[in-house]
Amino acid sequence: MSSNVPLLNEYKQEFLWKRAPQSFLGGPKLKLGYDAPPYVYINQLIIFLIPWILGGIFTLLVELEFLEEDKGIYIYGGVMCLYVLLTNFICEMRKSKEAAVQTVNANTQNVLSEDDEIDFESCCGVETVSFVVPGKKFKFNILFHSLLSGPVCGLGFWYLLPGTLADLYDHIAATIVLHVFGWFALCVAQYSLTVGSPPESANFRTLDTWEISPLMRPFYALVFFTFDVLSR
Repeated sequence: MSSNVPLLNEYKQEFLWKRAPQSFLGGPKLKLGYDAPPYVYINQLIIFLIPWILGGIFTLLVELEFLEEDKGIYIYGGVMCLYVLLTNFICEMRKSKEAAVQTVNANTQNVLSEDDEIDFESCCGVETVSFVVPGKKFKFNILFHSLLSGPVCGLGFWYLLPGTLADLYDHIAATIVLHVFGWFALCVAQYSLTVGSPPESANFRTLDTWEISPLMRPFYALVFFTFDVLSR
């Protein structure tokens, strides 16, 4: 092979820089092949960080003893369940009311948006909603993913409480590192249930007909949290 031949040509490099952050973060598209308004990225970041924001509030309430630990677990899990349900329900209602407007087909899980430019008109416009939250292929999955969010976030919240981590590792630096990266992992897993998981980096088109891929990251998180529950 000639030394002048690049490992990745120009098109593949652009594709890699778009797809790699999406896969690493679990779905948010923070780099597009065209100029998009800032609110498109901000909306995605807000959805991504909601589990951490709400979890931080409940963590403070538990650590300051304004709320009992077990109640905090159940309430936080229930809030996240309602959050996923309401997010998808509102987005479905928004798209149905403006069905006359040409939108991204929700059943493609936003695949075309990686190649085709979208004209965003407003922060809450139907085209923005369709891009940020494409929707589930099957309406049943709205309920199923919402119910699954409860135990995933509840058990994650329980494990990531500073008091729990301090008791497990008895080291301040380890507690801080695990707390930060633990919440990042939980946000990644939860984003798959709220919005949907990204396509695999090696594929140009997703072949997940039955929406199994959004369950993989939450499944890995649940397996990890299950070991913690059993050890107690």
